[in-house]
Amino acid sequence: ALAVTIALRPLAVLADQVRARKADDLTPLPANGLPADIHPLVTAVNQQMQRTQTLVSQQREFLDDASHQLRTHLTTLQLQVGYALKEQDPGQVRGALEAIRKELGEASRSTHQLLTLARSDTAPLAPAEVDLAGLIREVVMDLMPRARARQIDLGVSTASVVARADAGLLREALLNLVANAIEYTAPGSAVTVFPAADSLGWSLNVEDNGAGLSSEQRETLGRRFVRGADAGRAGTGLGLAIARAIAERHGGALRLEARQGEAGLHAILWWPRSAARLLVPGGEG
Repeated sequence: ALAVTIALRPLAVLADQVRARKADDLTPLPANGLPADIHPLVTAVNQQMQRTQTLVSQQREFLDDASHQLRTHLTTLQLQVGYALKEQDPGQVRGALEAIRKELGEASRSTHQLLTLARSDTAPLAPAEVDLAGLIREVVMDLMPRARARQIDLGVSTASVVARADAGLLREALLNLVANAIEYTAPGSAVTVFPAADSLGWSLNVEDNGAGLSSEQRETLGRRFVRGADAGRAGTGLGLAIARAIAERHGGALRLEARQGEAGLHAILWWPRSAARLLVPGGEG
């Protein structure tokens, strides 16, 4: 019995150390002095703590993003309401109400994007076989009125490509990529959406023939709340960040490239076939 007590003493010390930790202390547990048979357990616990730390960091970043964005909308709405209450001229009041309506629309869009960003960061993937051409047609039909309003020639290539991915997240990513191209491409320009596949992976592609971006802009866009030089337009700076987060959840990446030999931008949301093994039910993580 004494030998067992002595052998288990390092575990008792470790248990005391864990109990004494603060709730937010997720630093790795020390394995020094523990029996060799216990090392795999400590390693597994440390790996789980690392995953938890990543999740906590993502949630903290999301809360910071959400509070920043929603505070901006609320401040603007408060100022607009104050102006409308002071104004006596009916025409000016109507103008103020129109501004409030527009800001509420932007606030609603921001909220939707923030929730999408949170889901793309943390929600379990729902993998399935996805017809990329069909997905593109759905997104283009949804955004066609916006394209026509801005006199954008929105076209598709319907090459048949079937991939494995989370269809809902892919749709959100593509919606943001195409909407971004429509919003920031000059009237009279063209935007083309098409799928692609090779032996390494699949991609959703959005090309425009606008002015394009500098290499510095292509490097920084896609970070949360980072916007391009045309910052006078309404927007959150989240559209490309959402697409990038969704690509990364699939083991891929979002690339912004200059078009070969032509003006404009080529946005490529790519994910590898090798990640398909992670996209089987229960296989993530």
